[in-house]
Amino acid sequence: MIWVIATATCKELVRSRTFLVLILIFAVAVGLSRLIGWISSTDGDIVTTDVVFSLQSVFGVLVAVATGTVLMQSEIQQQTLYTILSRPLERWHFVVGKYLGLSAGLIIGQAAMLVIGLLYLAVTGAAVHGWLVLAGLLTTVEVLVMAAVSLCSTMLSTPLLAAVLSLIIYALGHAVHTLPELIHHLGHGQQLVVSVIASLIPDLGQFAYRNDAVYRTPLMPADLAVRLAYGGLWIALLVTVTVAVFRRRQL
Repeated sequence: MIWVIATATCKELVRSRTFLVLILIFAVAVGLSRLIGWISSTDGDIVTTDVVFSLQSVFGVLVAVATGTVLMQSEIQQQTLYTILSRPLERWHFVVGKYLGLSAGLIIGQAAMLVIGLLYLAVTGAAVHGWLVLAGLLTTVEVLVMAAVSLCSTMLSTPLLAAVLSLIIYALGHAVHTLPELIHHLGHGQQLVVSVIASLIPDLGQFAYRNDAVYRTPLMPADLAVRLAYGGLWIALLVTVTVAVFRRRQL
């Protein structure tokens, strides 16, 4: 039953207007990225590549938030959820199926964005290499973490508030990565408080290899494994919280 829900969710996502429009806007933004490379005082190809992969992250997260925050609520509002739960189906099956379907659709979207970006770079004469593909993989993990964040947020609030909260977490998630460099001037007690608060937010900087990939900075297999495991643990935690809240929710 999880597979059925996941398949239906994935099909619904890739056919949705929001998904298709954001992919189209991404393609247009990639086409305009060369303008930034031209006006840059540094290497235009490097700047263009950096912009293209930054756009993949931003638009991937926008797709995750825009779709993840309405998945559950749309089922409730359209009353299709009651039909599904009237069958011999555990609530955690429904949540896991929804997340897997959302993830599958987002992976398709990320693959499309990566292909569009790499093709554009190749056509414009910028260097295309394997490190960029690895950067795209880690960006996909980042998007999947944000999908879990948006799904969890929508269980705790309205879709609009969940979307705002998810975008705030996205911004804070990248700020958390530079936190050790910024809190050295604080007292020991203040550092402890800030560190505890920061630990409640996923460190999305773990997946921002794209800036290093542009300069072909190698990523060791052990480091890659740690980053993938970190993303997997956050996804598992957020989906578990979503399941726990959904089980207690009165429908």
